[in-house]
Amino acid sequence: MLPLLGAAPKSSFAPLRSETVRRLTLRIDGKTVPADTISSRFFLSADRALRLNIVRADDPDGQGLNIIIDRFPIETGTYKFQEILSGRNRDASYRYGNTSAYSKSCSDNPGVVTITGVNSDRHWLRGTYRCQVCEVGRGARRFTLEGEFEYPVEKE
Repeated sequence: MLPLLGAAPKSSFAPLRSETVRRLTLRIDGKTVPADTISSRFFLSADRALRLNIVRADDPDGQGLNIIIDRFPIETGTYKFQEILSGRNRDASYRYGNTSAYSKSCSDNPGVVTITGVNSDRHWLRGTYRCQVCEVGRGARRFTLEGEFEYPVEKE
């Protein structure tokens, strides 16, 4: 299904759980918000762009949090949003109700996705994410979104 993920080196980390168990957490400013494991999706495109779409359980038709990491090397590691002159697109956006916030709207963007496990046979990734997104305009709020995942990756 995902030839790119199948080309990943075998991980020396503990094996991932069953391919039917989806583990996904979301915290906003430290408060746990249930994630919808049916609507949430992780995608890997042919040009190796990894997109994490984490949807809130109380808004399954909403956009939720989207994190993009282009040129994802399909291996364990830490992928920071701000890498000066890297030429890489790593950003996040968050939409819920009337709230729209973007990582690129923050003056400082310490976002990071850490991949701690790759199961290339079952097309799963395990890791953590943390990012800050900011609303645009007067009175703009800053949100810190973070969580853990053990989740299947689909071909985009």
